[in-house]
Amino acid sequence: MILKIGKFFISAVIFAVISAVSVSAFASSGSSLFSSEGCVACHTINGNGGQVGPNLSHIGSQRSLSWIKTQIVNPGAHFASGSAVTINGKSYMAIMPNHKSMPASKVNAIAGYLESLK
Repeated sequence: MILKIGKFFISAVIFAVISAVSVSAFASSGSSLFSSEGCVACHTINGNGGQVGPNLSHIGSQRSLSWIKTQIVNPGAHFASGSAVTINGKSYMAIMPNHKSMPASKVNAIAGYLESLK
């Protein structure tokens, strides 16, 4: 019985370390993609970027990973294009382009990065 508990504990620690490394790598590639895919032209993160769209510095504490993925691929699911949207007391025109043709790996990396911003 002790051996099983020990193996379980070791497995859990290994899984936690692998998960932390994966999240870190995902966030790093997502940060690069956020810039290279042009998101930074409209959105600010930690004082860097454009101001056409909302500041995303803490989006991970406000929205779920699923919501963020949908927003990247099909922003019209949340906000009608051209409508006025108020976020954190500031109004924006909902003009975010959809990225339906973006590969899932890129969507997942960017969304994972944004979700990590707490």
